Amino acid sequence: MLSLLASAAEFGPSLEGEMMPTEADGVDVAGEPSDTGSVGCSDQYLENGVQLPDLPLFFTRQNPESEYGTTEMIDAIVAATRHMRWLMPEASPVTIGDISHERGGFQSGHISHRGGVDADVGIYSTGAKQNLRGFDVLGANFDVVANWALISAFLDTGNIDFILLDHAHIARLRAYTTKAGLLTEAEAEEIFPTEAHPWDRTGIVRHAPNHDNHMHVRVLCSDGSHAGR
Repeated sequence: MLSLLASAAEFGPSLEGEMMPTEADGVDVAGEPSDTGSVGCSDQYLENGVQLPDLPLFFTRQNPESEYGTTEMIDAIVAATRHMRWLMPEASPVTIGDISHERGGFQSGHISHRGGVDADVGIYSTGAKQNLRGFDVLGANFDVVANWALISAFLDTGNIDFILLDHAHIARLRAYTTKAGLLTEAEAEEIFPTEAHPWDRTGIVRHAPNHDNHMHVRVLCSDGSHAGR
């Protein structure tokens, strides 16, 4: 696990966690990482798609009919949001938007989201809050502590290809993580691009237009390859 968080006194509220939730806490703990997955995957169609389970303490599903993904995608969402529940129990459940249709293919309003490897994920406003009914434009209300924790939780799954986010938010995250000593400049350079261009592939967290109110998470295939490449 990366050293994710700085001192609360300097950067925000306490992030002391609780024990991981279990069935005894009323949490459906289905969705453990699967033993098997498809080898290779496509960014255009979806085979053996898995629907995102209903785990309301971890995340809110916006449209279950368009929330089918590869095993790797579903496992990443469940693992990252479960970790957020443990790390920041006071935070809102994460809002999950479109992933893919059950068999993939074209999805209205998206260029991607065709192969179950892309997911729209809400970002936190001040106080680790999310709008459970959709995505909000945050601007200066971007909660850098909570959002870095969520991004780190996704990165810790070891299966993230890239994350798309607005360059202003990326700049806030880079400044926070380096100032707080959570990342060295070299580590920050590996994660965050220094140029705010959508075609920049030098970092994991990259700028893309129209991503100031949510992040776009793409996972790798089960064999570690890149979908569509």
